[in-house]
Amino acid sequence: MWKLGWFLRDFRYDPELLAHEQVDEKALPGLRGVVKISHTAINGISLINLDGFAPASQWEELSTAPVSSASRSKTEEATR
Repeated sequence: MWKLGWFLRDFRYDPELLAHEQVDEKALPGLRGVVKISHTAINGISLINLDGFAPASQWEELSTAPVSSASRSKTEEATR
């Protein structure tokens, strides 16, 4: 549950709702941040992994890290 709290805080979820450990579905649209995903295939089943997340304000810092062009496009798509 603490990871969900970090995720919501980093994506600028309502701090008052977060302090009361409440998740309001109506407050979720419009959250902004950056996620890093990767793809894995296990026994022929394709899975998407959530490798990390950060506030949108850290996009420039994170995007300068050496990343393959395929991984970069997946990260960019996730922020849209």
